[in-house]
Amino acid sequence: MSAVETSAPMDISEPNPTVCDVPEQDAGVFEPPDVRHAPPPLQPPPPPSISPPPPFLNEDKVTVSVEVLLKPSSTAKSDDVQLAVERMLEKRSMSYVDGSISVPLDDTFLVDNVERICICDSDVWVENHDILLFWQVKPAVHVFQLSEEGPCEDISNDGQLASFNEWILPAKEFDGMWESLIYDSGLKQRLLRYAASALLFTEKCVNPFLVSWNR
Repeated sequence: MSAVETSAPMDISEPNPTVCDVPEQDAGVFEPPDVRHAPPPLQPPPPPSISPPPPFLNEDKVTVSVEVLLKPSSTAKSDDVQLAVERMLEKRSMSYVDGSISVPLDDTFLVDNVERICICDSDVWVENHDILLFWQVKPAVHVFQLSEEGPCEDISNDGQLASFNEWILPAKEFDGMWESLIYDSGLKQRLLRYAASALLFTEKCVNPFLVSWNR
C-alpha cells in the first residue's frame, strides 16, 4: 500500500509598509543681526613712541684721548687691549672729564693686564669746560707700557762724567710728570700735535730742507 504525501501550497505575503506621518515644519526666515547694537571692532594698540636721539654739540663727535697703562708683567698685544677698552667704554653710559676710570672687575682680561685707564685733555675741546657725555665722544685709545730700564749714561773713553742721560720713553721715572704741568688752556694739546707731526715727518723721511722743524 503506497501512501502519497501531498503538501499544501504556502502563501507568502509581504506586510504593508508603514507610512510615517512626519509633520511639516514651518520654514524659518533668517534675519541678519542688528549692527546698531553690535560691539565696536577692536583697534590695534598704538606703536611705541621712539624718542629722538639727543643732539650733538657739533655734527661730528669730539675725539678724546684715553690712555691705557699696561702692567709691567703684561704680555698682551696692544691691539687686543685697545679693542677690549673700546668695548668697555661703549657699554658704559658715562661722562668724559679728565681723570682716571676704574677698571671693571668683571672683565678678567683688563684686570690682568691693565694698570690704569685715564682720560686726558678733554677740557680743551669744549667751551666753558662743560662735561662731555658718552654719545658726544669718540674715544681715541692709546695703549702703552712703561720702561723700567732706567737712564743710560754716555761714558767717554777718558773716564770723564757723562754729558747726558738717555731714557727709553715712556719711562717709569717720568710717569705723572705731564699731568703735574700747568699751562694755559690748549697749550698742551698744541705741544702734543707738534711732537706728533715731528715724529710723523721722521718716519716718512721728509726732506728737512723742504720742511723744516726743530727735533
